[in-house]
Amino acid sequence: MSISAIGASVLGALLRAVADAVSKPASAADVAAMKAAESKTKTQATLDAIREKGIYQWAQEVKAEKLKEKLRAEILESRGTSEGDLAKLDPKQRASAESSIAEELARRIKEAMLEMLENQAKADPEGKPSGPAIIDIKV
Repeated sequence: MSISAIGASVLGALLRAVADAVSKPASAADVAAMKAAESKTKTQATLDAIREKGIYQWAQEVKAEKLKEKLRAEILESRGTSEGDLAKLDPKQRASAESSIAEELARRIKEAMLEMLENQAKADPEGKPSGPAIIDIKV
């Protein structure tokens, strides 16, 4: 057998092995291992962000992102549309719709912030802290 024939047979065997690996469904153990690795990566990214920004700043950012997601879902629902509907639009129409949604989102966030400040002012008119700081990350 020549070297090129041996190389071709090795290459063929390698290609068959790759094709078999791709076509076989992943075992439950493989799926669990992938999920565990993904979870570990997400946890590490979260811990890195907390170390970089500090727990309070990180919590405030998470709270703000969750509020934005909630408000965006409410806006889409009030307009009778969904993310899927937006994805189906042509680029020009989608850009217009996204711009309109962003404006409405900014308006609602501003209203929520003003309401929060008004409530704080009513609760403590002198502006003094009323007790320990509590971090609320629920939305």
